[in-house]
Amino acid sequence: MGRIGLSVLIVAAGFLYLPLVVLAVFSFNDSALMAFPLSGFTLQWYRELAQNDNFLSGFATSFLIAQPVGILAMLFGLMASLALTAPGFRWRGLFAILLLTPFLVPKSVLSIAQAMIMSRVGFERGATALILAQSLVALPFATALISAVMVRFDRRLIEAARDLGASPWQAFLRVLLPQIRPALSGAYSVGVILSLADLTIAMFLAGRTQPLSLMVASEFRRELRPDLNAMQVVVLALTALLVGLSEVYRRRRLRRLAAEA
Repeated sequence: MGRIGLSVLIVAAGFLYLPLVVLAVFSFNDSALMAFPLSGFTLQWYRELAQNDNFLSGFATSFLIAQPVGILAMLFGLMASLALTAPGFRWRGLFAILLLTPFLVPKSVLSIAQAMIMSRVGFERGATALILAQSLVALPFATALISAVMVRFDRRLIEAARDLGASPWQAFLRVLLPQIRPALSGAYSVGVILSLADLTIAMFLAGRTQPLSLMVASEFRRELRPDLNAMQVVVLALTALLVGLSEVYRRRRLRRLAAEA
């Protein structure tokens, strides 16, 4: 990488991550006024956050919604990947375009369309509607992760298993599934992270359900309180922890498969 490329990388990283650093710094500032110079170091805002019942309730709601979103994104992403990578699939290009549509359409437009359809069929807004809508948005990312692994998979292993008497289901469970398990874990993590970070879909489909993203957006409209900075730092730390654990699992799984080979 040349000097120009390195300079562009540094500028881009600063543009992306400097606001997060500033947010973290102010979450430890011993003042309700978010301005420089800093007044000192304190953990007061984190203590108040731990005693904030609204935050705990909102985070629990977001966490409980994110789990089925991750599972559905993983399962439907797996099925879509099996279709995309199947030999002789004639409509692969059209199917890929359909899968990418939720990613290409603006979230606000997609959310309004989903709300209108659910209203027409008598589906009330709430946690279930939010799970289904967020799973649709996470589907293209999950499919891309799993398909990237399945494209490199040697299908002759499945053919060999079938020749040895294994049924299609046994070949899937004992041959294919162990090879793509790290990708499935990554697809699940992506679904969870996208669900936790979602605001647009929640605004249209949450109904009386109050995930954390809606609560934070509502509080920011009123005032910029220091405990909101602490709240965002906690959410970012938990998200980074989830990504880190997923990556550690993926690397360990790959090393184990390499050792077995």
